[in-house]
Amino acid sequence: MEAKKQAVSAFPDLTVTQRKAGDQFIMLACDGIWDCLSNEECCESLQKKLTSIKPKKDELHKVVDKLLDEILAPNTEDGIGTDNMTAILVKFS
Repeated sequence: MEAKKQAVSAFPDLTVTQRKAGDQFIMLACDGIWDCLSNEECCESLQKKLTSIKPKKDELHKVVDKLLDEILAPNTEDGIGTDNMTAILVKFS
C-alpha cells in the first residue's frame, strides 16, 4: 500500500506562515492535544498561563504541564483526552 494511503505516515502536514512582530510563541503538539483543543483555545490558554505563571526560560514546561493537566481525560468513557499527548512550547524573546 502506498504511503499516502497508510493510517500512519511519514509525510506530515506542513504549513508555512510568516511571523509577525507580535508573535509570542509556537506550540508544536501531537493530535492528542488537537483532539481536545482548537488552535484558538490553545493559544488563549497558553497566553493566560504565560501571563499568570510568568515562567523563567527554563521553566516553560510548567505552562505545558498545566495545559496538559487541564485537558487530560477525567475518565476513559468518551475517549477524548485519552490519546498520547506530546507538546513543545517555543517562546520568542
